[in-house]
Amino acid sequence: MIEKVYLDRKFFKGLQQLQRSGKKAALAAARAEDIVARMRSGEIVPDRVGTTTKHGELRIKGVMKYDLGSGYRLVTYKHRRQLYLLYVGSHDDCHRWIENNRELSAAQVKERCTALALEGKALNAAMADVAPDFKEDDYDPLSSVRERDLRVIFSGLVGEQA
Repeated sequence: MIEKVYLDRKFFKGLQQLQRSGKKAALAAARAEDIVARMRSGEIVPDRVGTTTKHGELRIKGVMKYDLGSGYRLVTYKHRRQLYLLYVGSHDDCHRWIENNRELSAAQVKERCTALALEGKALNAAMADVAPDFKEDDYDPLSSVRERDLRVIFSGLVGEQA
């Protein structure tokens, strides 16, 4: 799961440019804003937030392009548990951006981005205060099931009588 989301300094500039460019571009900008909002919700799975391009992005390891429709794309970069929203624009603009930034390292990407507050973090922090000793690994969902019940279930699966 992603712990932090970062925005490139020029990301919102590109988003505003799309909003002013016409109907299809404005619709793509709205889809990009929706993806950003879903990423801010805290429960982030990058490949399930939006529709990714069919072939993905093979030129830079960790880069994922989202298809915003009508030839517009959103470029993101995932490094460990951090997600960077780098660029939004037309397909050709994104292609040019990727070619021009192909040599960027993870440290350089992080340096040019600012952290985005996650909405789910406050809730997660509150839950940690309530149950600080609880670990997911400690919970056994089958602890209340009796052996007799298991024998009935598994004998039914095998076709035998208990």
